[in-house]
Amino acid sequence: MKQKVKEIIDVQDAMDNLAAIVSIDLQNPPPLGIVKKHRIVTTEEEFGPDTVEWVSGEGPQSIFDILDMTYRAIHQHLLKLYENPEMNWENEKSRKGIAAMMDLVGESAQKMDAFLALRLGIDIDMPVAQRDEFKALQKFYSKQFVTKFSGGIEGDEAWEGEWEENKEAELLDLSKTGLKDFEVVKQDKEYELFYIRNENGEPYFNAALLRNIKLSCDFDLQAEEFEEDPLLKVRSMQDRDFHATAGQILGDCHPVISDYYKIARKLEEDELAKSLGMAIVALFLAANPRNLLQNTMGKSCLQYFDDFHRFLRRSMRTSEYQKLIAYPPDPSDKNAHLLLYLVHSLARSLFERVGGVKLESIGLIHRTMRRGEEIKQKKGAHILKGETVWNQFLLDDEKYRTLLAKFPNGPLFKILDLVREEQEEDIAIPFDPIGQDNLPSRLYEVNRRGKKIDCIRIPSPTRQTTINKVEIIDEFRAFLRSLSQDKPVKKHLIINLQDRTSWKEFARSRALESLQLNAEFNHQLVVMTLPKDTDFYYQNNEYLNLNKADEFLKAFAAQLESPEECGYFFPAPLKKTELTRFAEMALPAIHEHFFNNKNSLTRRNREDFIEIFYQFLILKCIDMVEPSSISFTCKDAIDTGSASTGAFFGFLQLLTSNFTAKEEQDFLRWLLYTPALFIRERAIDPERFNRTISALERIDGELAERGNEIIKTFGEFYHPQTLKTLTVKHL
Repeated sequence: MKQKVKEIIDVQDAMDNLAAIVSIDLQNPPPLGIVKKHRIVTTEEEFGPDTVEWVSGEGPQSIFDILDMTYRAIHQHLLKLYENPEMNWENEKSRKGIAAMMDLVGESAQKMDAFLALRLGIDIDMPVAQRDEFKALQKFYSKQFVTKFSGGIEGDEAWEGEWEENKEAELLDLSKTGLKDFEVVKQDKEYELFYIRNENGEPYFNAALLRNIKLSCDFDLQAEEFEEDPLLKVRSMQDRDFHATAGQILGDCHPVISDYYKIARKLEEDELAKSLGMAIVALFLAANPRNLLQNTMGKSCLQYFDDFHRFLRRSMRTSEYQKLIAYPPDPSDKNAHLLLYLVHSLARSLFERVGGVKLESIGLIHRTMRRGEEIKQKKGAHILKGETVWNQFLLDDEKYRTLLAKFPNGPLFKILDLVREEQEEDIAIPFDPIGQDNLPSRLYEVNRRGKKIDCIRIPSPTRQTTINKVEIIDEFRAFLRSLSQDKPVKKHLIINLQDRTSWKEFARSRALESLQLNAEFNHQLVVMTLPKDTDFYYQNNEYLNLNKADEFLKAFAAQLESPEECGYFFPAPLKKTELTRFAEMALPAIHEHFFNNKNSLTRRNREDFIEIFYQFLILKCIDMVEPSSISFTCKDAIDTGSASTGAFFGFLQLLTSNFTAKEEQDFLRWLLYTPALFIRERAIDPERFNRTISALERIDGELAERGNEIIKTFGEFYHPQTLKTLTVKHL
């Protein structure tokens, strides 16, 4: 009996196991694997190939053992609820959550019997529903637990009507959709496919997938003694952030706003002027501290700021604005020039905002880590202290994820909200990150040869309803137009991190790369694409065993020689001959100075090598383009974009100083963690995080050993003053 108690797994792991089982497609059965002897998985994406033990023809006993633990965990959870004096038996959400959970239990038994017979080709001596743990759970549930609810509890019928309307949504060819199963959805890597539809206007999901999302969200963990949800603080922090942003924009645009009010009454019939007037009023309301969530029961600063953004967009869609852009007004038309200047100034301030909750966000990150550490200590884990700054980053990251793992459904709730909104409004909501509260912001400054370069966090400035059609959003065009108002004209450099070789991201990449060819913007915009999702970047498949250094260097050079075939895009301002010469010098120099000319490079070595080369390449592009601002842009600037922004900051900090100060370490944490926490209510993708920390650790170690030698060698690859004058400062 004691042994069985020890074998009870966490109830959330039990639910994950059930969800993985019922997601199995019996028409195309996947391999079944086990992680850490307690998790059932059908894909290695979340855990990596080295941690999954795949079940094959030697027998299903290991699966049965996990199923027993799973049903035992559900049984114990129901028992805790049954004995909990604070359980609200009249609560409708509790009733539906339990019904959902038990539907999942029943379906898992049938699905596993069918799967094992099909996949392993063996007859099961005893069906899953006849096993002792399943029968004990079923008996307790039907004989005791359901009697607590007045009127009983809903069964399978509870879900059939609710999801009937979604049955027309067909799951498309799995080779052409990232929504393969529930595990992929839980990882939140491809949530944009819930917004985007295929070429025929059909969604990339089916009713079964939505059902699993709802089952997971409706499952109630009331009996667990969880700490206060850290995500509850996020909305009020966003409210204060937008309050501060509104004040910053009003300050930046104060002169032109004052001039606008001098002529506003003359333009009462002008739709452009009216939309701008409403945008400015919304800004003033967002900047009023009385409208902070903590001070009002009515409309908040966050909502007023959203109004500002919508009115700003509306102003750029007016016929008056479109006419002024197509046919620039005569210099004598002061009013028209003022309205244009106001639109573009507001858009520029929106992109260059600094916000106002950085220190508060860092505090939340540290509290989350501390509470994660407390959870680990309660479980008897020995808390280690990192031997290096980078080792401590990894240890703290584990603590951070420990707490957030207790609240895994934030991204799923967002998906459900989206689906419900589309059904209620009977419209397809486009994937439009900047238009959906994922706003740009200015993060840090790079100074090079006496000139300032702003690093701006910018999600893909696009709107997309179908997979093959993408449009650039109006406010980004307005931002670029504002750069032409400066003399000399300023440039923005986009490091596009979207995968131009993928059907999911090609259209967005192509739209951005093409925008710089537009005659209106070719002086203000340069877009370079760096692949961060290819087999070469991950050193997978044909590159997995590319351990010989000379073969790896040859393969890397081949990638750069055929850039567009391999996912790169280098525009005309980045002269091919100069980039080729740079690569010919940089690749062997990195091998020598950061890897001691080793003949053999492990997979991790090669991944670090790629990241280090990217940092030097980005610096070379800055040298060639001389932009006034730069952004690391992926689809949403949450995972790939944030990791790349943090990596470049860390690289410059190490190149010019060191990482010993707590202030610098906290700033890097803020760069890495805040976007995912605020926008998707989760942690940054662990692989992106680990790649960044691993590369920075390698750079730090080698610079500490031979920094002067490295600076001298690489300084010759740039303008003579670049490395000598380089500094980085966070805002």
